[in-house]
Amino acid sequence: MAKKDHIPSRRTGKTLLGAKVFSYYTQEERRLLEKAAKQERRSLSSFVALAAIERAQRIIAGK
Repeated sequence: MAKKDHIPSRRTGKTLLGAKVFSYYTQEERRLLEKAAKQERRSLSSFVALAAIERAQRIIAGK
């Protein structure tokens, strides 16, 4: 597996974390997310949080 660009953990920032968000997935969705998170060597929650933030930024930017 080729090493990809490093994406820093969102938890290493200087700002405090906000409220918790709960999400629910089918077994198939959960397996897909776990596989992708493992490939990026992240926890499932970190992977989902980063993906949600990236998606929100694209939507706000109008892309």
